[in-house]
Amino acid sequence: MHTAVWIMLFVHSVAGRFTPNTPVDIVVDYFKSHHPLQFLVYEGEILTVSVNFNVLHLDDLDETKQALTSTAWFYFVWNLKGFEWNETKYQNISRVVVSEELLWLPDLKLYNSIDTFGHLSEDVFPTTVWSNGTVEWYAAKKYVTSCKMDVSYFPFDQQRCYFRLTQWVSFSSEVNFTFYDPPITFRAFEENGEWKITDTSVKKDYFYEGKYQSLIFGLVLVRRRPFYVLSMMVPMSFLSALNLMVFHVPPGSGEKMTLCVSVLLSYSVYLTYINTLLPPVSDYVALFSIYLICMFVLKTLTVVASVFVLHLHSALPTSKLRQRLTRYFSTTLTLSNHQNGPLIKAASQDVKMSGKEVDAPSLSEKRWSFIVKRVDHLFFVTFLLLFLTSSSGLFCALLVS
Repeated sequence: MHTAVWIMLFVHSVAGRFTPNTPVDIVVDYFKSHHPLQFLVYEGEILTVSVNFNVLHLDDLDETKQALTSTAWFYFVWNLKGFEWNETKYQNISRVVVSEELLWLPDLKLYNSIDTFGHLSEDVFPTTVWSNGTVEWYAAKKYVTSCKMDVSYFPFDQQRCYFRLTQWVSFSSEVNFTFYDPPITFRAFEENGEWKITDTSVKKDYFYEGKYQSLIFGLVLVRRRPFYVLSMMVPMSFLSALNLMVFHVPPGSGEKMTLCVSVLLSYSVYLTYINTLLPPVSDYVALFSIYLICMFVLKTLTVVASVFVLHLHSALPTSKLRQRLTRYFSTTLTLSNHQNGPLIKAASQDVKMSGKEVDAPSLSEKRWSFIVKRVDHLFFVTFLLLFLTSSSGLFCALLVS
């Protein structure tokens, strides 16, 4: 008899302690009266859903496809009536995990998605319901979104990429999407080797006469420059400067064309490597690409100028070009005065050594050699000015950008 009484008391205490009416039962009862596709509006109230965007990693930014691949998640939080319970009455249970198939979820699509049309999540992530009626949902995925790029100032360029979430089924008069505070976070963010995020922006937009709304999350990406400066810009500057040394090689040494062609071939080989690093975009042409083309044209013209100087060096006294240049330099540069002084002095020394009259052919050859050097020097000054003008213009434009 006493044993039966103790058993009844024990069962009653256990049943009182572990009541079947748990928060899970509250959620199940709620689902029985509400369809999972139905968003909840009470007495004309607007359901407010806050959205946060968290970036985990920037996987790739393809200049050709103009697409940004990133790993991130969207965090949604809203409050529903009917989910509240007192934690002290239910074994201090503060939250319940619910399958996303049983509950209404925000009807937002990633409008500028490329791979899958607007789906915010690939895997099934359950929602969390808290005791105060707050519902949380995470949508995580590797997103591929369109990103219009402007590579005009490569490698000193910056790009603005956006994630546009657009309301799809519900109206803005029924569900109001707002930005969570803060709207963009970088919890557990891993740095990218080529791009870094320097700024963020958010914007809310309405369309179709205000029936629908969009949340726009923006990222400002800046290209990391040291690699491109050391591997592209510095070597090209040295090759361009070395190209000017061709005009300091004496025409009679026989090495003028060797150095000229060697520099041109070095530039061509290095240009093949640089083309693999330049962004292949047709919408915008990089200023650095234009600079490389200008340098290649200058090197080609250097070969032509060197051939012209060698042609002058071997010109005969009866050549019309030699006679015209001699007449031009004699009248324009006043070679008979102070500039031709060293030539006359050298000719006088030859006369003293030979004990004969002034050797006119010898003086003419020295004068012509001086004219060829002047032409070579004129080419040097011309190409130096072109090189400085193009290089300074490029770097000033990149620095200003």
